[in-house]
Amino acid sequence: MVIPELEQQLLQLSPNEKLYIIQLLAQSLTVHNTYPEQPSKLSEFFRQSPLAELNEEIDLSRDRSLPRNAFTP
Repeated sequence: MVIPELEQQLLQLSPNEKLYIIQLLAQSLTVHNTYPEQPSKLSEFFRQSPLAELNEEIDLSRDRSLPRNAFTP
């Protein structure tokens, strides 16, 4: 299928169908290509995220000023 034909077909879809296609494409870009292996730790996930590129502007280190048992159920 040629891109102009695909474009015409996409433009004829309903808003809900377009939203589904957008979500599917976005998911395929982020899940399958950017992160081929899922990180085992949450901290590793954040290190691999696009925000990690902003590490000079954002401090992502843990705040150790509070004791770890500060929260009680």
